[in-house]
Amino acid sequence: MDKQIKDVISTQNQDTMTRVQKIVLALALIGAFLGVLDTSIVYTGTVKMAAQLQLNAGALSWVQVAYALTYAGFMLVGGKLGDIYGRKVLFITSLIIFGLGSLAVGAATNATMIISFRAFQGIGAAILAPNCLALLTDTFKGPTRQKVIGYYASVIGAGAAVGLVIGGFFATFASWRVGFYINGPIALIMVVIASRVLVSAQTHTGHIDWLGTVLSILAMTSISYGLDGSPWPIPTIILSLLLWVAFIFSQARVAQPTMPLEIFKDRERMASYLSSLLFSAAGIGFWFYTPQYMQGALGLSAFVTALGMVPMAILLFVVAVRARNLVARLGNAKVMVSGFVIVLLSLAELGAVALFANYWLLLIGTLGFAVGFALAFATLANSGLVRIRPAVSGAASGVYNTARQFGGALGLAIFAAFTSQVTKIAAVFSQAMFIGVALTAVGLGLVLALIVPVKEK
Repeated sequence: MDKQIKDVISTQNQDTMTRVQKIVLALALIGAFLGVLDTSIVYTGTVKMAAQLQLNAGALSWVQVAYALTYAGFMLVGGKLGDIYGRKVLFITSLIIFGLGSLAVGAATNATMIISFRAFQGIGAAILAPNCLALLTDTFKGPTRQKVIGYYASVIGAGAAVGLVIGGFFATFASWRVGFYINGPIALIMVVIASRVLVSAQTHTGHIDWLGTVLSILAMTSISYGLDGSPWPIPTIILSLLLWVAFIFSQARVAQPTMPLEIFKDRERMASYLSSLLFSAAGIGFWFYTPQYMQGALGLSAFVTALGMVPMAILLFVVAVRARNLVARLGNAKVMVSGFVIVLLSLAELGAVALFANYWLLLIGTLGFAVGFALAFATLANSGLVRIRPAVSGAASGVYNTARQFGGALGLAIFAAFTSQVTKIAAVFSQAMFIGVALTAVGLGLVLALIVPVKEK
């Protein structure tokens, strides 16, 4: 049976997909969709979640920070585990972890439980994400591979938008818990299908840099905790800096590092990682606080809030799909700068109009954010992989995605730290948007200094 499947998958007919290829495509796209969905499904349900579990602002932010930290921390090792032990085993394992974590989050009754279970869920998502993409690159060749990777990118973009709507719908008409409960049955069905259809691929010899993985996770967690939650913030941040130094030192000493330091030798790549981190830190403030503002200041229900963000989500998706054409015409750097500038101006507009509590003024800023976010997101990914050796291209992609995920966790910790003494949601939202302006401005500075001067080829 396995031989037949391999023969079907290796077919050279690029115009049509076999039945097995279609199933693999569906499994990979649904898996990727679930990971992104559960990043955004929380946003529109935060108000009811906080009320039901009696979460203060800091605990509420950590519901998302915990997921983002383990998502970022285990993503680098997730793809490597698939290389060593096989995609099928890791794909099924990640679905089991993600499904169980989702059910546990839905059943949580206090802050400690939901934060811990979100962290466990994030581990499953971190292993699932790189193996979904790897399934596609292993299964498809030639033009078909490019086509399905385009499907993959579209699903990632759509997942965030759909998560907002689904989260708002369940929070309004059922419970925010339902959004997590449904992952369990979906994951179970996917496990059954994957166990019967996916080929047990050949495994490869290799070693996991567990020391580097643990150090990176501890470094990311400690700096986020030092900014938001630690009773001893200064010692915690100092400890984090020491952990970062130890992590970097360890990467220079091991034969197969989690994060090969050579990928930072190119200034454009290095700037793209740092700018992605800052850009994601600024963007998470928009995603996290805008639904709260619409419910708290505008008095909208969770579902109406989600519908109110649909125009922004649709525009973001459309611009993301067409960004490649703009890059071909104008160049990667120019489109990237445009994206950063548009996001900066949009966040400034949102911060300025927050006290007016007017949806139409808010809509202007959200639409601008959608355009800028889509342009910057696509071009930063391009710069993160330029002039890279094929042997470390996977690591470079992993570092880019880790920087993006960690940026979100770090950004939420920064926002929570700076708004902890503010009580009115309009004031919190306004302050968060202006913090986002500052983070975006620093990222733009890096782009102008290190990416724009590089001659585009």
